[in-house]
Amino acid sequence: METTELDTSEIELRERGQLTLPKSLRDALHLETGDALRAVRIANAIVLTPQRMDLDALRKRMRKLMKQHGVSAEELLRDL
Repeated sequence: METTELDTSEIELRERGQLTLPKSLRDALHLETGDALRAVRIANAIVLTPQRMDLDALRKRMRKLMKQHGVSAEELLRDL
């Protein structure tokens, strides 16, 4: 989706403030279960944006996954 496109969808606020994003939006933004979003209030509007991991968070997550699966950095690099 280009930044100039305007894609709107109606969604319903559910119990405890939960929202379900339409599949078309999730697919277009490559969002998966567990991905974090940032909500910003601008006047009477709410803007949701994907909160991508920073490099340090990505390193920590990779270390954790490698440890869980018993994979060393050398094995990972070799297999890439």
